[in-house]
Amino acid sequence: MRGAQTIRRLGLFLTAWLALAACDGRHRPPRERPTQPASSASAHFIDTPELVPAMLPPVAQALVEVRDQKAEILAPREETQCLAFGKGRLAQASTDKVVFRDTSTGAVVSEADLGAVRALTHGVDGSLTALGLSGGVRLEPHATKPKSFPHVVFFPGAALFPDLEDPSHFYVYYGAEQQLFHYAFAAEAGSFLPIEDRFPLQGCLAGPALTRDGAFLCTTADGIERRAPRGREARFKLPSAVSSALRLIPAKRLDEVFSVSATGEVVHLRLQSPVTVLGRFQLPGQPFAAVGNDEALAFVLVSRPVPGSARHWTLFVTDLEGHERFKAELPSQSAPVSEDWLKVVLGDKNLAISELEPLVATGGADSVTVWDYARGAPVFTH
Repeated sequence: MRGAQTIRRLGLFLTAWLALAACDGRHRPPRERPTQPASSASAHFIDTPELVPAMLPPVAQALVEVRDQKAEILAPREETQCLAFGKGRLAQASTDKVVFRDTSTGAVVSEADLGAVRALTHGVDGSLTALGLSGGVRLEPHATKPKSFPHVVFFPGAALFPDLEDPSHFYVYYGAEQQLFHYAFAAEAGSFLPIEDRFPLQGCLAGPALTRDGAFLCTTADGIERRAPRGREARFKLPSAVSSALRLIPAKRLDEVFSVSATGEVVHLRLQSPVTVLGRFQLPGQPFAAVGNDEALAFVLVSRPVPGSARHWTLFVTDLEGHERFKAELPSQSAPVSEDWLKVVLGDKNLAISELEPLVATGGADSVTVWDYARGAPVFTH
């Protein structure tokens, strides 16, 4: 009974927040305790304003066991953008720079010092873009050196997207303002890149997803909204048998999407009035990250807490009907006693999939692994 009371008391000291301001899992927050954003990944415990006090080793060990075995890891409402595939290249957000690797060998093609890297994305032309604390860079296809551009304001909860209609531009979505900001890579010299245009994206409960024709999809209170920046918007109410989406993965057909719920149900939908369910399947675990391309869906799955059992992470790749194509166990970091334990546990659980090759990547600032899911084999680990 005394042990159970100790565990409950320890639970009150767990602080579950994950700073989304940078992709570096080792980056420490400022001394002031920040307010936890609603979009942050979290563990399902009561959060208190007190810091974890100094503890004796037995108590510290009990705290680690609680975090490893009883804390439920919840996916962030916005997917982190710390890995991205381009044409023959992989961008990896490292501690204070972005590293561009060859997708066939993992060899470093180029690096760019950006301070804390905020986000990565790929362009329709196969280019790669990175935003950091001190500015941004763009690596064009077949280039070996990225081009720099001025600083872009990028707050936690923001998301970076390419402009699929015009590769010379890109978008940043600011959830707090529910707007898309449009930028050009080429601009007059200055400390900040000027905003060329802005478009409203109202009612989104989480970060949007980009369709293959350049429109944006986002989850709303009662369904899904689709909006083209310079075109019409359309709202679709979900059938009662479909749960609210944790992630939206655009399908190859422009009016279709895969909706991934927090419980791991994946539903293939056609966005028409009324919305049509084309298929569904259940994932063998709780989804933490989800991405897709024209032929496959990829997920990072986390096991639910089981007392006495360590947490397990799995990379799971399916075809578009939900049949397994590839599966691999991912390394699991034990939770430290320190307050930023979630950064340690989740730092290497970023996920990306290539639009051009059957490749999928997981990792973070310290390491990255790329798999060929068609062959069912790893390509490299660095």
